[in-house]
Amino acid sequence: MTEIKPYLQKMVDRFANPGVQAALKGFTKTLQFKFTDTNESWLIRAVNGTSATLSQEIVEKPDILVTIATDILAGIMDKKINGTTAYMQRKIQVKGAMEDMLKLQKLML
Repeated sequence: MTEIKPYLQKMVDRFANPGVQAALKGFTKTLQFKFTDTNESWLIRAVNGTSATLSQEIVEKPDILVTIATDILAGIMDKKINGTTAYMQRKIQVKGAMEDMLKLQKLML
């Protein structure tokens, strides 16, 4: 089991990158992460692709819901696990619009 907050914070911090801001222009979404191994839920609120906040909470209808184990997310972000392979093996489950999921990938990789 991995301490996941630093990895989620790294995703939030990427919103400060001008390249990420350009790719995510107009991206105002709620991203709910539900961790199967720790039973924790974390929320990233993205605002216009230029900033985001992180909090440990649950919202009823997030724009994107990611269900994953902490070690899998850490492995993807550390480039030790291929995100596409993890998705195909159902180690990561994502619910939301395909366009939003593709943008989420920019934050994780």
